[in-house]
Amino acid sequence: MPASVGRGDLTSGSDRLDSVEIRVTFSGAGAAAATWALAPDTGGARRRVYFCEDLARSTAPGQLPLLDAGLILRLRAGSGRGGAATAELRPCRRSRLSERWLRFREQGPDSFHLAGAWSGDRRVLSAALVSDCGRTAVEAAATGDKPLDLVFSDRQRAFLADCADIDADLGSLDVLGPVDTVRWRGVRLDHHEVTVERCTLGADRPLEWLEVSKRVAPEGAEVVQASLTALLRGKGLEPDLGRGVRLRRVLESLVGEGA
Repeated sequence: MPASVGRGDLTSGSDRLDSVEIRVTFSGAGAAAATWALAPDTGGARRRVYFCEDLARSTAPGQLPLLDAGLILRLRAGSGRGGAATAELRPCRRSRLSERWLRFREQGPDSFHLAGAWSGDRRVLSAALVSDCGRTAVEAAATGDKPLDLVFSDRQRAFLADCADIDADLGSLDVLGPVDTVRWRGVRLDHHEVTVERCTLGADRPLEWLEVSKRVAPEGAEVVQASLTALLRGKGLEPDLGRGVRLRRVLESLVGEGA
């Protein structure tokens, strides 16, 4: 089998949708209340998350050229040896994805996921190619000890060249962060099993979020979203941020901090 072909490549992917990820987000005082009500007292996987932007391309205050073009480049370092680089198109137009990517699923360190990203009334398509690169590589890129273009895989660079609406010169991007996260998987909320994640920008920075997420099959996702949202509101918790708004606020805060 050729190197560019991954598991699942032998069938057409034109109708492919792997899952729907439902996210409900709380910020500020709402995040503190949701953390108290939903997050377990102990455990949780701690990670540091970094984002890449092309600030040199900005022509006006508040511009985030990659995010504005629907491109999210993310690095994650876990508490152990795990680390990953993600190249995500969100929102993604299916017409931008060739059969090569619609058929690709997993090979070596790279895996591709095509999913609905639902947050409140906003429903978009997300195409994410993740490469397991290890914690050491992520931390080296974050400190500038390793060129960023060597952290993202050859397949990710090909994906961006084929499908992104903007040319991302990985060698010249800015690394922003970290965002500190604690994630609890398999949290039971009535008949729902969800992931709960608390995100902060550090002890001396006020921004804080809590996200409740659930990945489900596309069939019946509307019912699951309505049920989960009603359950959270029944606990007196009112979502107040969409996923895209949260990410923009994070990046704006990180850019402002480094200015």
